[in-house]
Amino acid sequence: MAQEPILVIGGGRAAASLIDAYREAGGESLITVVSSDDQPPYNRPPLSKGFLRGEVEVGEVLVRAVGEYEDLLVDLRLGVSAEVVDTDRRIVTLSDGSEIGYGKLVIASGARPRTLPVPGAALPAVHTYRTLADAVAVRDAAADARKAVVVGGSFIGSEVAASLRMLGLEVTIIEAGDRLVPALGSEMLSAQVADFYRDQGVELALGEEVAEFNGNGRMLVGTRCASGREVEAFLAVVGIGVEPNVAFLAGSGVDVDDGVVVDDRFRTSIPDVYAIGDVASFVDTVAGRRRRVEHWSSANSQGACLGRNLAGGRTAFAEVSVFFTKVFDLQLQVIGDPGGGVDEVVIRGSIPERKVLGFYLRDERLVAAIVIGQAEDTVEELKELVREQSKLQNRSRLAHENVRPAALFGSP
Repeated sequence: MAQEPILVIGGGRAAASLIDAYREAGGESLITVVSSDDQPPYNRPPLSKGFLRGEVEVGEVLVRAVGEYEDLLVDLRLGVSAEVVDTDRRIVTLSDGSEIGYGKLVIASGARPRTLPVPGAALPAVHTYRTLADAVAVRDAAADARKAVVVGGSFIGSEVAASLRMLGLEVTIIEAGDRLVPALGSEMLSAQVADFYRDQGVELALGEEVAEFNGNGRMLVGTRCASGREVEAFLAVVGIGVEPNVAFLAGSGVDVDDGVVVDDRFRTSIPDVYAIGDVASFVDTVAGRRRRVEHWSSANSQGACLGRNLAGGRTAFAEVSVFFTKVFDLQLQVIGDPGGGVDEVVIRGSIPERKVLGFYLRDERLVAAIVIGQAEDTVEELKELVREQSKLQNRSRLAHENVRPAALFGSP
């Protein structure tokens, strides 16, 4: 017997993963996906890397072709968004005025980029970077821009800046903080990343804030920082973080607090309503705190977990958070939760060597790790040690390069 119809609001990686896992687990309900994007679900990581550089095309970032969703009993509604959610009547009103009912509702609405409220921010050459359409626009603009400015020095900003530089543009990163990629949680690593970018020809403006985008008519010609510093640029990309898409939930009764609040099975405060992906404020049982994670791997694993549960499973989510990035020839992975409060960071190796192993400790337990140029078996070993929050047993050898992680940490 078919189960109640499932309505998914949002068409990103989390939604695609839910569909696959639900069908593989034997789920039979019709799934309707409502997405404000005009493209079917796609993978975001390539957008700031190979796609921006012209090495990857649209078909390669799509999870599957749009025509394949019909075979999966998925009604894919693109270019339309949720406006009102009535959890009493179990009806969602869409931006085209239509209404759709549901048996189970999954909120996978993701997040939207923050914008800069400064003069000139509406110039056509000033872009945010989140969607496939954003990536296409920036890739097209980069062909003639020559000089670009990237506002924000965290992961998305650093990735876009690297790709634009690899395309031959002169690139300046403007970052309000005093370091690049502060999420690394290590001043030493951030300093090495900054030197690495300078070596690649990227100019850094740290501790600077954009006060204005300067235009010549509708053409961007540069930026002015609050300090008075001027940066010439004909293309600008703003990457200063995102905010969860939750406005349509006003009045629904769904509990919202920096995203949609869910438990370890992605259940919200309303029965038969769930949330996954970038919009979900979930219980990270490994990290020991509530958090919202904006990474591909988390959206993928959360969607899979909920998909199996909607098909009859009862599994609590207990995955180790993993994030990866690649800039120029440098590939980095973050395992666990370095932002949850640590007492000590011990780094082996260095970015110039293209080999790093970083241990993040809280109360002498391993809560996160950063790896560059490490063997896959070491990465898997670290995942298990972080999962168990393993206790440091061998401090004297912690910084020794040839000592494996498992020899340093014992049982929790």
